[in-house]
Parts: sequence; C-alpha cells; structure tokens
Amino acid sequence: MLKIPAKTEYVINQLTENGYEAYIVGGCVRDMLLGKVPFDFDVTTSATPDEVISLFPKTVPTGIKHGTVTVIVENESIEVTTFRTEACYSDNRHPESVSFITSLKEDLARRDFTVNAIAYNNTCGLKDYFGGINDLEKRILKAVGEPEKRFSEDALRILRLFRFSATLNFSIEEKTLNAALKLAGGLENISRERIAVELKKAVCGENTEALVPLLNSNALNFLHINRSPDFEAVKKCRNNQMLAFFVFLYTAECDVIAVLDELKSSNKLKNYSSTLLKLLEFPKPWNKAQIKKMLIISDPHIFADYLVLRNTILSDDISDLQKLLNEIIQNKEPYLISHLNINGEELLKLGINGKKIGKTLAHLRNKIIENPDFNTKEKLIEYAANI
Repeated sequence: MLKIPAKTEYVINQLTENGYEAYIVGGCVRDMLLGKVPFDFDVTTSATPDEVISLFPKTVPTGIKHGTVTVIVENESIEVTTFRTEACYSDNRHPESVSFITSLKEDLARRDFTVNAIAYNNTCGLKDYFGGINDLEKRILKAVGEPEKRFSEDALRILRLFRFSATLNFSIEEKTLNAALKLAGGLENISRERIAVELKKAVCGENTEALVPLLNSNALNFLHINRSPDFEAVKKCRNNQMLAFFVFLYTAECDVIAVLDELKSSNKLKNYSSTLLKLLEFPKPWNKAQIKKMLIISDPHIFADYLVLRNTILSDDISDLQKLLNEIIQNKEPYLISHLNINGEELLKLGINGKKIGKTLAHLRNKIIENPDFNTKEKLIEYAANI
C-alpha cells in the first residue's frame, strides 16, 4: 500500500463517498513506486469540476476549462482534475478542445509516458493499463500509445522525455526516442519559459548525458545551443541549479546571456551569470586583497560559486582561496565604500567636494582593502586630507 498524505486522502475519500472515482496519479505514484518522496500529489476523478466544487467548502477554479479545480484543505492546495480526453493540438502544445469523461483508462491513455500513467487509491490499489510498472522495473521511458501522436500533440513532451531520462537515469525505448528526435523541430513552437524549466531540471539530473541525442540532432539550435557541454563539470555542480545551468551553457560555448535572454530568464539568473562572466575575466586571485577587489563586483555567495567554477572547469585547487574568503566574511573585513568608517559629509568638512568625493572614497576603499586596520575615522580623515 502506498502512503497517501492525510489531506489528499481526505479529498479522495470525499469524492468516493459521494459516488465518484478518485485516484492519485502521475509523478507522485511513479516516485513512490521508485521509493522516492513526491514533491506534490495530484488527484484525478470522474467528478466534473462543478461537482468537485460542490463537495468542498473552499476551492479555486485554477484551470476549470481543462477540468482542474484546486481544493484547499487546511491551507494546503490539492489539484483535482476531471477524467478527460483532448483533441486538435494545433500549436504543438495546447488542445483546442477538452471532453470530460468517466473512464480512468481513457484519461490515462492521453498521458505522456507509461511510467506517468499509473493511478492509485487505497481501495482499488494500482491502476496500470499501459505497462508502466513493468517499465519502472526496467528503468525505461516509453510513450503511451503511438509516440509520434504523443509528441505531435505536445512538443514539450519531447523535452520532458530527456528530462526524465536525465533525472531518473532511465533509458529511452528506441521507438519513443526516434519519434522524439523526428519531431523535435516542434520545440521551437513552445514557450521559452517552459523550455527553460525542463532544461534546468535536466541539467541537474544525475544522467545529464541523456541530452546528447537531442543536442546532436540540432533540435536546440533555435536557442543557439548547438554543441554538448562538459558533462562532468555540469554534474559536479548539479546540487546548485543556477551554477549547473551556467556551466552547461558556458562549457557548450554559448553566448550565455544571449541564451538566457532567449529563454526569458529571470533578472536574478542573468545578473548571476553576468557576474560570473566578469569574475572569469580576472586573473586567478592569490591573496585577500585580490579577492576583495573582485568582491566589489560580486557578493560573497556568487564569488564562492566562482571558486567552484574554477575548480570544475579549470581544475584549480581552490581550498586556500575558500579559506581566505571565509576569513574575510567571518572577520567582516572591509572592501566596499559602504564599509568605510567615513562618509561624504565628513569629506565635505575637509573641503573635498564634487567628483573629488567619489574619487577620494575610492582611494580610501583601496587603502582598507590592502590594510583593514586602516579603517578608523582618524586614519581615514588624515589620509584623505593629504590626497
């Protein structure tokens, strides 16, 4: 028996007690069968959206057009979706029409891969019409039904295929792989944000090399990703998604910022990547003063990732530099103008004004970078007066 969380089980019981079928489905079932803890639980049911809404005191019609209602149970959101079939995917992504049905098997038949087409509840047990359990045991990914039909309906499934192969470390059944590569051109029609989500997850998988067939097929040329990265370097960073994705793009010799722009990435990721690129332009630092000059353009967390980057792509020994960085942080050693024990108002009193204020503060910052003990008001005022 699989362990269904109490709040999800309450939703299922409420539906079944009122005469409807209801099961957990998809990734949560797959993960539990693999011995993993699911991130979330989705419920599928024979009840229509209106019927679901009528059974629970608090609901949100999040995707009611496609049969999805979010049930709120003690501040927890549980997505409940009506059994459905879909037709006419004219944009390689979204169905033009959705029909609600009462057959679980028909609902599972529209899903992407057999390992994601398994349903479960505590009363009926596992419902596996397409051999998903057997494929889990074989650690193989196979499309439900005809692969070309599945990928023609929704091209994002092609990227999901390689993402699951990377993250689950599963092989891909030959017919499914061939269909995915044949229809990979459809990825160009998918929103860049959705592509970015799948790519980042794949890059952080234990089997990132699963992306090789996709890269070799030139399917990602429209993103200007047209060669394989240093997979070993990528894997060393996979517990840090932003760094792993940067290493993926950088070692694939991409214009990193251009690709991130194309993927409509967040400013946070673009600023992070831009900072790493700037840090890589510096010579390797050897002492605290050199590290502090680099910290002027980077916060310590990004600089720590830069050190990991040097280790992974340049094979540098960074232990001494990490020690120096830790000492700078722990001892709160100054390196920014804001760390100075003097400010512009005090410089004005010395008769320093206009652009000279900024230049003087920069001089003083450089002084305390070389000698932290110099950062007293008396020493700084005396030095500023003599510049």
